Amino acid sequence: MGGIGQPWNAPPVAECLAVMVGSDSQGKFGHRCPSCEGYWRSGPWANVCPYCGIRAEDYQFLSEAQHRYIRHYCETLTEGMQTVENGDVVIDMDVVAEAAGKDGPKPAFYVSEESQQRKFDCVACGEYNDILGRYGYCSACGTRNDLQDFESQIVPALRASLNNATPPEDVVKDAVSAFDTFVGQYAKQMAALVPMTKQRTTRLTKQRFHQLADVRAILRGWFDIDICDGIDDGDVQFLARMFLRRHVYEHNGGEVDQVYLDASGDSTVRLKQHIRENREDVHRLVGLLQRLATNLHRGFHELFPPIEGPIKYFNETQARIARYRNPKRP
Repeated sequence: MGGIGQPWNAPPVAECLAVMVGSDSQGKFGHRCPSCEGYWRSGPWANVCPYCGIRAEDYQFLSEAQHRYIRHYCETLTEGMQTVENGDVVIDMDVVAEAAGKDGPKPAFYVSEESQQRKFDCVACGEYNDILGRYGYCSACGTRNDLQDFESQIVPALRASLNNATPPEDVVKDAVSAFDTFVGQYAKQMAALVPMTKQRTTRLTKQRFHQLADVRAILRGWFDIDICDGIDDGDVQFLARMFLRRHVYEHNGGEVDQVYLDASGDSTVRLKQHIRENREDVHRLVGLLQRLATNLHRGFHELFPPIEGPIKYFNETQARIARYRNPKRP
Protein backbone atom coordinates (compact mmCIF):
# COMPACT_ATOMS: atom_id res chain seq x y z
CA MET A 1 0.00 0.00 0.00
CA GLY A 2 1.10 3.52 -0.73
CA GLY A 3 0.16 6.74 0.99
CA ILE A 4 -3.13 8.63 0.92
CA GLY A 5 -4.22 9.28 -2.65
CA GLN A 6 -1.70 6.86 -4.16
CA PRO A 7 -3.10 3.99 -6.26
CA TRP A 8 -2.64 0.36 -5.23
CA ASN A 9 -0.86 -2.20 -7.33
CA ALA A 10 -3.03 -3.91 -9.92
CA PRO A 11 -4.69 -7.10 -8.60
CA PRO A 12 -3.12 -10.42 -9.72
CA VAL A 13 -6.57 -11.53 -10.93
CA ALA A 14 -9.30 -9.24 -12.27
CA GLU A 15 -12.01 -8.17 -9.79
CA CYS A 16 -10.09 -9.32 -6.72
CA LEU A 17 -11.13 -7.97 -3.34
CA ALA A 18 -8.45 -6.14 -1.35
CA VAL A 19 -7.98 -7.74 2.09
CA MET A 20 -5.71 -6.38 4.80
CA VAL A 21 -3.97 -9.17 6.74
CA GLY A 22 -2.41 -8.26 10.07
CA SER A 23 0.89 -9.50 11.42
CA ASP A 24 1.40 -11.42 14.65
CA SER A 25 2.49 -9.70 17.87
CA GLN A 26 6.12 -9.67 16.66
CA GLY A 27 5.29 -8.03 13.35
CA LYS A 28 5.81 -11.29 11.43
CA PHE A 29 3.60 -13.32 9.13
CA GLY A 30 3.01 -17.04 8.78
CA HIS A 31 3.54 -18.70 5.40
CA ARG A 32 2.79 -22.13 3.96
CA CYS A 33 4.43 -23.68 0.90
CA PRO A 34 1.94 -24.87 -1.74
CA SER A 35 4.42 -27.55 -2.83
CA CYS A 36 5.92 -29.21 0.27
CA GLU A 37 3.33 -27.75 2.71
CA GLY A 38 6.10 -26.53 5.04
CA TYR A 39 5.22 -23.71 7.44
CA TRP A 40 7.42 -20.80 8.57
CA ARG A 41 7.30 -17.18 9.71
CA SER A 42 9.02 -14.18 8.17
CA GLY A 43 8.21 -10.72 6.88
CA PRO A 44 5.20 -10.14 4.65
CA TRP A 45 6.88 -10.71 1.28
CA ALA A 46 7.75 -14.38 0.90
CA ASN A 47 9.31 -15.37 -2.44
CA VAL A 48 10.95 -18.71 -1.63
CA CYS A 49 10.05 -21.76 0.47
CA PRO A 50 12.89 -22.19 3.01
CA TYR A 51 12.47 -25.98 2.93
CA CYS A 52 12.14 -27.06 -0.72
CA GLY A 53 13.32 -23.85 -2.42
CA ILE A 54 10.29 -23.43 -4.69
CA ARG A 55 9.71 -19.84 -5.83
CA ALA A 56 6.25 -18.29 -6.12
CA GLU A 57 4.32 -15.05 -5.66
CA ASP A 58 3.88 -13.93 -2.05
CA TYR A 59 0.09 -14.48 -2.08
CA GLN A 60 0.71 -18.14 -2.99
CA PHE A 61 2.47 -18.62 0.37
CA LEU A 62 -0.50 -17.67 2.56
CA SER A 63 -0.83 -19.76 5.73
CA GLU A 64 -3.90 -21.86 6.49
CA ALA A 65 -4.99 -19.35 9.14
CA GLN A 66 -4.71 -16.51 6.64
CA HIS A 67 -6.73 -18.48 4.10
CA ARG A 68 -9.51 -18.96 6.66
CA TYR A 69 -9.51 -15.26 7.52
CA ILE A 70 -9.53 -14.16 3.86
CA ARG A 71 -12.29 -16.61 2.99
CA HIS A 72 -14.42 -15.32 5.88
CA TYR A 73 -13.71 -11.70 4.98
CA CYS A 74 -14.62 -12.15 1.31
CA GLU A 75 -17.77 -14.15 2.07
CA THR A 76 -18.94 -11.60 4.63
CA LEU A 77 -18.22 -8.65 2.35
CA THR A 78 -19.86 -10.27 -0.66
CA GLU A 79 -22.94 -11.23 1.35
CA GLY A 80 -23.17 -7.73 2.76
CA MET A 81 -22.98 -6.08 -0.65
CA GLN A 82 -25.70 -8.38 -1.94
CA THR A 83 -28.09 -8.18 1.02
CA VAL A 84 -27.47 -4.97 2.97
CA GLU A 85 -28.73 -1.66 1.65
CA ASN A 86 -27.32 1.52 3.13
CA GLY A 87 -26.02 -0.34 6.16
CA ASP A 88 -22.82 -1.58 7.76
CA VAL A 89 -21.05 -4.93 7.41
CA VAL A 90 -18.88 -5.53 10.47
CA ILE A 91 -15.96 -7.88 10.99
CA ASP A 92 -15.19 -7.17 14.63
CA MET A 93 -11.43 -7.40 15.13
CA ASP A 94 -11.92 -6.85 18.89
CA VAL A 95 -13.28 -10.39 18.98
CA VAL A 96 -9.97 -11.59 17.56
CA ALA A 97 -7.99 -9.70 20.20
CA GLU A 98 -10.15 -11.05 23.01
CA ALA A 99 -9.76 -14.63 21.75
CA ALA A 100 -5.96 -14.50 21.81
CA GLY A 101 -4.45 -16.81 24.40
CA LYS A 102 -7.78 -18.37 25.36
CA ASP A 103 -8.85 -21.96 25.05
CA GLY A 104 -12.00 -22.96 23.26
CA PRO A 105 -13.47 -22.06 19.86
CA LYS A 106 -12.00 -19.09 18.04
CA PRO A 107 -13.77 -16.89 15.47
CA ALA A 108 -13.72 -18.19 11.91
CA PHE A 109 -11.46 -15.29 10.96
CA TYR A 110 -9.00 -15.74 13.85
CA VAL A 111 -5.38 -15.72 12.63
CA SER A 112 -2.84 -17.30 14.98
CA GLU A 113 0.69 -17.93 13.72
CA GLU A 114 3.14 -20.29 15.44
CA SER A 115 6.76 -19.68 16.38
CA GLN A 116 9.07 -22.30 14.90
CA GLN A 117 12.55 -23.57 15.82
CA ARG A 118 15.40 -21.70 14.10
CA LYS A 119 15.32 -17.91 13.89
CA PHE A 120 17.86 -16.05 11.76
CA ASP A 121 18.33 -12.81 9.86
CA CYS A 122 19.61 -13.47 6.35
CA VAL A 123 23.13 -12.07 5.88
CA ALA A 124 22.40 -11.34 2.21
CA CYS A 125 19.14 -9.39 2.46
CA GLY A 126 18.47 -8.94 6.20
CA GLU A 127 15.11 -10.75 6.17
CA TYR A 128 13.94 -12.39 9.40
CA ASN A 129 13.19 -16.12 9.08
CA ASP A 130 11.70 -18.51 11.64
CA ILE A 131 11.86 -22.08 10.31
CA LEU A 132 11.56 -25.64 11.51
CA GLY A 133 14.94 -27.33 11.69
CA ARG A 134 18.32 -25.63 11.43
CA TYR A 135 19.07 -25.11 7.74
CA GLY A 136 17.07 -23.57 4.91
CA TYR A 137 16.69 -20.88 2.30
CA CYS A 138 15.94 -17.27 3.14
CA SER A 139 12.27 -16.83 2.23
CA ALA A 140 12.90 -13.39 0.72
CA CYS A 141 16.00 -13.84 -1.46
CA GLY A 142 16.65 -17.60 -1.50
CA THR A 143 20.16 -17.50 0.02
CA ARG A 144 20.85 -20.61 2.09
CA ASN A 145 21.79 -20.08 5.74
CA ASP A 146 24.22 -23.04 6.03
CA LEU A 147 27.38 -20.96 5.58
CA GLN A 148 26.03 -18.26 7.89
CA ASP A 149 25.47 -20.92 10.56
CA PHE A 150 28.84 -22.57 9.93
CA GLU A 151 30.73 -19.29 10.30
CA SER A 152 28.78 -17.80 13.19
CA GLN A 153 28.02 -20.92 15.24
CA ILE A 154 30.09 -23.97 14.36
CA VAL A 155 33.53 -22.44 13.75
CA PRO A 156 33.49 -20.33 16.96
CA ALA A 157 32.30 -23.37 18.94
CA LEU A 158 35.12 -25.52 17.56
CA ARG A 159 37.75 -22.88 18.36
CA ALA A 160 36.34 -22.33 21.84
CA SER A 161 36.36 -26.06 22.50
CA LEU A 162 39.97 -26.27 21.35
CA ASN A 163 40.98 -23.34 23.56
CA ASN A 164 39.18 -24.81 26.57
CA ALA A 165 41.43 -27.86 26.87
CA THR A 166 39.36 -30.25 24.76
CA PRO A 167 41.79 -32.82 23.27
CA PRO A 168 42.73 -31.64 19.77
CA GLU A 169 42.01 -35.13 18.43
CA ASP A 170 38.37 -34.78 19.53
CA VAL A 171 38.09 -31.39 17.84
CA VAL A 172 39.40 -32.94 14.60
CA LYS A 173 36.56 -35.47 14.73
CA ASP A 174 33.99 -32.78 15.49
CA ALA A 175 35.28 -30.42 12.81
CA VAL A 176 35.29 -32.98 9.99
CA SER A 177 31.88 -34.28 11.08
CA ALA A 178 30.50 -30.72 11.03
CA PHE A 179 31.83 -30.24 7.51
CA ASP A 180 30.32 -33.58 6.50
CA THR A 181 26.92 -32.31 7.69
CA PHE A 182 27.46 -29.01 5.86
CA VAL A 183 28.20 -30.75 2.56
CA GLY A 184 25.28 -33.12 3.09
CA GLN A 185 22.79 -30.24 3.23
CA TYR A 186 23.86 -28.87 -0.15
CA ALA A 187 24.11 -32.36 -1.61
CA LYS A 188 20.48 -33.10 -0.71
CA GLN A 189 19.36 -29.86 -2.34
CA MET A 190 21.28 -30.58 -5.54
CA ALA A 191 19.89 -34.12 -5.63
CA ALA A 192 16.39 -32.68 -5.39
CA LEU A 193 16.88 -29.82 -7.85
CA VAL A 194 19.14 -31.33 -10.54
CA PRO A 195 17.93 -34.27 -12.67
CA MET A 196 20.30 -37.21 -12.18
CA THR A 197 20.48 -40.98 -12.08
CA LYS A 198 19.29 -43.00 -9.13
CA GLN A 199 22.89 -44.02 -8.37
CA ARG A 200 24.04 -40.41 -8.12
CA THR A 201 21.02 -39.44 -6.05
CA THR A 202 21.82 -42.25 -3.63
CA ARG A 203 25.44 -41.12 -3.36
CA LEU A 204 24.41 -37.57 -2.53
CA THR A 205 21.65 -38.39 -0.07
CA LYS A 206 22.62 -41.66 1.61
CA GLN A 207 26.40 -41.62 2.01
CA ARG A 208 28.89 -39.58 4.00
CA PHE A 209 31.44 -36.94 2.94
CA HIS A 210 34.45 -37.83 5.09
CA GLN A 211 37.01 -38.19 2.30
CA LEU A 212 38.20 -34.91 0.82
CA ALA A 213 39.39 -36.36 -2.50
CA ASP A 214 36.05 -38.09 -3.02
CA VAL A 215 34.01 -35.01 -2.11
CA ARG A 216 36.11 -32.80 -4.36
CA ALA A 217 35.85 -35.20 -7.30
CA ILE A 218 32.06 -35.48 -7.01
CA LEU A 219 31.37 -31.77 -6.71
CA ARG A 220 33.83 -30.79 -9.43
CA GLY A 221 32.91 -33.61 -11.82
CA TRP A 222 29.14 -33.45 -11.42
CA PHE A 223 28.49 -29.74 -10.74
CA ASP A 224 31.71 -27.90 -11.71
CA ILE A 225 32.16 -26.78 -8.08
CA ASP A 226 35.76 -26.92 -6.85
CA ILE A 227 35.65 -26.69 -3.07
CA CYS A 228 39.46 -26.31 -3.02
CA ASP A 229 39.45 -23.28 -5.29
CA GLY A 230 42.08 -20.77 -4.14
CA ILE A 231 43.66 -23.20 -1.64
CA ASP A 232 47.29 -24.10 -2.36
CA ASP A 233 48.48 -27.68 -2.82
CA GLY A 234 50.15 -27.83 0.59
CA ASP A 235 46.94 -26.93 2.37
CA VAL A 236 44.96 -29.39 0.23
CA GLN A 237 47.35 -32.19 1.21
CA PHE A 238 47.09 -31.14 4.86
CA LEU A 239 43.28 -31.21 4.65
CA ALA A 240 43.26 -34.64 3.03
CA ARG A 241 45.54 -35.99 5.77
CA MET A 242 43.35 -34.54 8.54
CA PHE A 243 40.23 -36.03 6.98
CA LEU A 244 41.94 -39.43 7.03
CA ARG A 245 43.11 -38.91 10.60
CA ARG A 246 39.50 -38.34 11.64
CA HIS A 247 38.89 -41.97 10.66
CA VAL A 248 41.86 -43.08 12.74
CA TYR A 249 40.59 -41.21 15.80
CA GLU A 250 36.99 -42.27 15.26
CA HIS A 251 37.50 -45.95 14.55
CA ASN A 252 41.03 -46.93 15.67
CA GLY A 253 41.35 -44.97 18.90
CA GLY A 254 44.16 -42.91 17.34
CA GLU A 255 46.28 -45.91 16.30
CA VAL A 256 47.68 -45.81 12.76
CA ASP A 257 46.60 -48.63 10.45
CA GLN A 258 47.77 -49.65 7.00
CA VAL A 259 44.75 -48.06 5.34
CA TYR A 260 45.78 -44.66 6.67
CA LEU A 261 49.41 -45.10 5.60
CA ASP A 262 48.44 -46.16 2.08
CA ALA A 263 45.86 -43.41 1.58
CA SER A 264 47.73 -40.53 3.19
CA GLY A 265 51.35 -41.20 2.25
CA ASP A 266 52.18 -39.84 5.72
CA SER A 267 55.83 -40.74 6.36
CA THR A 268 55.94 -39.05 9.76
CA VAL A 269 54.20 -41.96 11.51
CA ARG A 270 54.54 -45.75 11.61
CA LEU A 271 52.08 -48.63 11.62
CA LYS A 272 50.30 -48.98 14.99
CA GLN A 273 51.75 -45.70 16.24
CA HIS A 274 49.39 -43.68 18.42
CA ILE A 275 49.15 -40.21 16.91
CA ARG A 276 48.15 -36.90 18.48
CA GLU A 277 47.48 -33.38 17.22
CA ASN A 278 48.57 -29.96 18.35
CA ARG A 279 46.29 -26.97 18.69
CA GLU A 280 47.94 -24.98 15.93
CA ASP A 281 47.26 -27.67 13.33
CA VAL A 282 43.64 -28.02 14.41
CA HIS A 283 43.07 -24.26 14.26
CA ARG A 284 44.56 -24.41 10.77
CA LEU A 285 42.14 -27.22 9.90
CA VAL A 286 39.12 -25.23 11.11
CA GLY A 287 40.15 -22.19 9.06
CA LEU A 288 40.59 -24.27 5.92
CA LEU A 289 37.24 -26.00 6.43
CA GLN A 290 35.65 -22.56 6.50
CA ARG A 291 37.23 -21.81 3.12
CA LEU A 292 35.94 -25.12 1.71
CA ALA A 293 32.48 -24.26 3.00
CA THR A 294 32.60 -20.80 1.41
CA ASN A 295 33.57 -22.29 -1.96
CA LEU A 296 30.72 -24.79 -1.83
CA HIS A 297 28.18 -22.12 -0.86
CA ARG A 298 29.35 -19.83 -3.67
CA GLY A 299 29.30 -22.65 -6.22
CA PHE A 300 25.82 -23.74 -5.18
CA HIS A 301 24.45 -20.23 -5.65
CA GLU A 302 26.08 -19.97 -9.07
CA LEU A 303 23.80 -22.86 -10.03
CA PHE A 304 20.82 -21.45 -8.11
CA PRO A 305 21.24 -17.67 -7.90
CA PRO A 306 19.43 -15.76 -5.13
CA ILE A 307 16.80 -13.17 -6.00
CA GLU A 308 18.59 -9.87 -6.56
CA GLY A 309 15.78 -7.47 -5.61
CA PRO A 310 15.74 -8.01 -1.81
CA ILE A 311 19.55 -8.09 -1.67
CA LYS A 312 19.89 -4.84 -3.64
CA TYR A 313 17.26 -3.11 -1.49
CA PHE A 314 19.00 -4.26 1.71
CA ASN A 315 22.42 -3.05 0.54
CA GLU A 316 21.01 0.32 -0.50
CA THR A 317 19.26 0.69 2.85
CA GLN A 318 22.45 -0.16 4.74
CA ALA A 319 24.37 2.38 2.68
CA ARG A 320 21.80 5.10 3.46
CA ILE A 321 21.97 4.30 7.16
CA ALA A 322 25.76 4.46 7.07
CA ARG A 323 25.67 7.87 5.33
CA TYR A 324 23.13 9.15 7.86
CA ARG A 325 25.25 8.04 10.80
CA ASN A 326 28.46 9.39 9.29
CA PRO A 327 27.57 12.23 6.87
CA LYS A 328 31.27 13.02 6.30
CA ARG A 329 31.82 9.70 4.55
CA PRO A 330 32.00 10.02 0.74
